[in-house]
Amino acid sequence: MLRENSKLIASVIEEYIEENDLQDGLLKARIFEAWDLLMIEAATPHFTPQEAKKLTSARYFKDGILTCRMTSSVVRTQLRFELEPLRCKLNTLLQGEYVKQIRLS
Repeated sequence: MLRENSKLIASVIEEYIEENDLQDGLLKARIFEAWDLLMIEAATPHFTPQEAKKLTSARYFKDGILTCRMTSSVVRTQLRFELEPLRCKLNTLLQGEYVKQIRLS
């Protein structure tokens, strides 16, 4: 039995996120987590999951552009050939078209 002023916890959380303008920060966290998962997947034959996460030293996301600073020039060069498939996989993991471009430095 629902009370008159009762709300589902999901709607309360959504309201809290909107009221405190947390959408962008949560999206960035989701993008960075998805990127780490892709790095683990791409580097698994050669690196442990912990080492694969450390291949990216810094990440930035703004205006649909994900910029990642890679610690290995060899990995960076290899990934440059796979940017579009990586972007598609990233957006699939995120269940939306959030990342429009990936830049590696």
